[in-house]
Amino acid sequence: MNTCEPIAIVGMGCRFPGADSPRRLWELVRGEVDAVTTGRFADDAPEFAPEDYFVTERENATLDPQHRMLLSCARDALADAGLRDEVIAGQDVGVFMGQSTGEHWDRLHGETTVDMYAIATAAARGMASGRISYAWDLRGPCATVDAACSSGTLAVHLACQSLRTGECDTALAGGVSLVLGTDHTDGYAAAGMLSSSGRCRFGHEDADGFVRADGAGVVVLKRLSQAQADGDRIHALILGSAQASKGRTAKAVIAPSVEGYVQVISRAAAVAGITPAAIGYVEAHGNAAPAGDRLELQAIGATIGVHRAEPCLVGSVKTNIGHPEAAGGMAGLVKAAFAVRERTVPASLHSDRPTSQVDWTGLNIAPVPSTTPWPGTGPAIAGVSSYGLSGTFVHLLVGEPPSPLHGVDQGAH
Repeated sequence: MNTCEPIAIVGMGCRFPGADSPRRLWELVRGEVDAVTTGRFADDAPEFAPEDYFVTERENATLDPQHRMLLSCARDALADAGLRDEVIAGQDVGVFMGQSTGEHWDRLHGETTVDMYAIATAAARGMASGRISYAWDLRGPCATVDAACSSGTLAVHLACQSLRTGECDTALAGGVSLVLGTDHTDGYAAAGMLSSSGRCRFGHEDADGFVRADGAGVVVLKRLSQAQADGDRIHALILGSAQASKGRTAKAVIAPSVEGYVQVISRAAAVAGITPAAIGYVEAHGNAAPAGDRLELQAIGATIGVHRAEPCLVGSVKTNIGHPEAAGGMAGLVKAAFAVRERTVPASLHSDRPTSQVDWTGLNIAPVPSTTPWPGTGPAIAGVSSYGLSGTFVHLLVGEPPSPLHGVDQGAH
């Protein structure tokens, strides 16, 4: 088993503000659309039919909307991968999902009887992955992970590890976050973490925090050799991935650090067998917290930018859709997959006045104020970064597929 083999993304499904599919998310960012609104974009998966997922009517009465949305995204991703239900049933297919909040249970608690139905539908976050395995009769590894805003990308990293060790030949990985209550919002607001302007202005002089958003994303993964043997359409490759904790390199347990970002980017590059200088674009965590943005940009410059001939471009999908927290990295992964495949870097909104707290020129990094061709002529490789207030950093390195696809109507529709 080749433990360094690239992992192929063969299917994708998602729901984000203004985008109910990966293709629509790409069109949204290519069109420089600001989809941030003052209200919620979805409370549930409206097309959800419980019988399609072996969910009983009694279970559906209290089922966490986050799990409904993950099930819907998983179905879309499997369809995009061309995997029929009867083909994968009973197979060693892994399921790795990220979920951080449980606001559905918070609002139900005290209003419903606490029995096994309540536990299995609302209280137990492990059911985020368990319901997917049950719905499709999947027999591979099954786990739900919580690393705050790194949850989705950590699920992808763990799925890649499982594939590389041969624990499974196909894996579903993703993350979800729906704003279903006010407690977290009130806490973030009291701490001054939410934007008073109602916009995520990543790397901007006037950045003032993030905007909470809903979202979910699921990808279907295989080892590259398996995907090629199966004749799969490959959207993009995950060349390497890594996770790391910052330890006590920051002044507070929830704060990021330059050291943490540097460590995880370097580890991911080592797994991929590339030098960080090969990374042309980083889809940053970029939630527009001024101090966090500054640290992340400094780390990208120190690790990647200063070793490149052309500046490393940096941007964030959160400027388009807000911050979907545990699913934020999944939006970034979908965007990066399209970007490397089409060798195009979409604009990052609110890039008109880059923050003066960062030496952009000295670090050889640059914002993306308008859609631009991929920098340089080498292989297109993008980094996707996530940071969770748990102290967990995750970095995914996304590369173009072996045979780049052409045309705007292919895949992840």
